[in-house]
Amino acid sequence: MNVLVTEPANESLKEICKHYRSLAFEAYALKVRKKILEKAKSLSDNPERGQKEEMLKSLNQGHRYLLVESHFKIVYLIDEKQVIVTDIFDTHQHPKNMLKGNQ
Repeated sequence: MNVLVTEPANESLKEICKHYRSLAFEAYALKVRKKILEKAKSLSDNPERGQKEEMLKSLNQGHRYLLVESHFKIVYLIDEKQVIVTDIFDTHQHPKNMLKGNQ
């Protein structure tokens, strides 16, 4: 199954990396980016392994997530042909912010 990372998810990932670079954590920014992208790609083998995302349940689209580095969520949907990564969410934010990026 193909994995598609949407533009909003890419933007979220860029913002996460930008934040760590601004704190002079270049190596960590690169490490996190690599881990997130690898985990997203791994969804092609078993897309249903992620938990259902309760904060997005009201959208009735079946959003799921995988946790990376204990505080980044890869938020995604599954359709017949592909896994669609809709957001990369830093769980240090308020959970209600997740709705903004997934409507």
